[in-house]
Amino acid sequence: MGVAVRWLLVLAGIAIAAAGGYVSLAQAGSGAQPWDPELSDNFVFMRALPFALGLGAVVGLFRAGGWKPAVRRGDQIRRFSPGTVIGHWIATIGFVIALPTGLWQYLGGILSQDVPAPGGQLLLDLFHPVPLYWFYRLHYIGAAFVLFSVANFGAYWWVNRDRALLVPRGEWRLHLTGFALEVPRMFGARLAAPLKLDLTQRLPQPRPFTYYETAFSFPTWTFALALITITGLLKAMRYIYPIPGPVLYWASTLHVAAMVLLVLKVLDHLRYTLARWPLMVAMTRGWVSEGALRGVLDTIARPGPWHPEPTLPASAPAGVARGSER
Repeated sequence: MGVAVRWLLVLAGIAIAAAGGYVSLAQAGSGAQPWDPELSDNFVFMRALPFALGLGAVVGLFRAGGWKPAVRRGDQIRRFSPGTVIGHWIATIGFVIALPTGLWQYLGGILSQDVPAPGGQLLLDLFHPVPLYWFYRLHYIGAAFVLFSVANFGAYWWVNRDRALLVPRGEWRLHLTGFALEVPRMFGARLAAPLKLDLTQRLPQPRPFTYYETAFSFPTWTFALALITITGLLKAMRYIYPIPGPVLYWASTLHVAAMVLLVLKVLDHLRYTLARWPLMVAMTRGWVSEGALRGVLDTIARPGPWHPEPTLPASAPAGVARGSER
């Protein structure tokens, strides 16, 4: 696909999304429908969904067939492409907006019972001046950012075929062993026992992503995002298509479960990357120094007293520095 064609697709996607958003907002603000703000926002969000997903898919396709950035700049190694870094920021904005507002919709209902939980009345009084439809409105805005990101990364990985974050066939035991060695020893031992993992073996250096990222972090992100996307779409579709009651009930229940799982995953992600600061820097800038990355990878296997600290062979920098277009 040529550069001109790809740019044309992106510009067309932006124009269509802008036109769809304008029409939806114009209809909502015309006063033609006797809806309250909450119901009106529901319809606006439902109409905007196809445009958010479509624009994300177009941007992902554009990235997949586009310019390939350099993977090394002096001592700096590119771990993420510029599009992935921007995608991280967009997804972060979506999570920061959507998760707290979504959880409050359900937490507010729980605290509004006749006998609220301890401290619940304080929270209710704190947010009482804010109309409920504003929580829904902000939640929908954040959800649109998340859906854009899901479509963007999904289309990009589908076409680009970069599988650096996937565990290669036949290597799950190796990656699970590395994952067990990266978590606190108490949890690692409990994981290793039922799976019969050998935590005394010398592991090859992971490249370009750690065993924790491939065996646990990426699969968990994928599952949680897929669950919250599917259940969220089912909940939104009820305004234009009759969804059976039991399906809607389970969609709502699993949607809340996915939100809780994502909150836990965000906290786990921060726990892991803040303790390995070069990985956090790479997520925000795309670049990381080779020495800092080597320092992280050298400690991944976390050897015990039965063998010495592993070091990278002389030929390792080329492998470590290859980066990823993820």
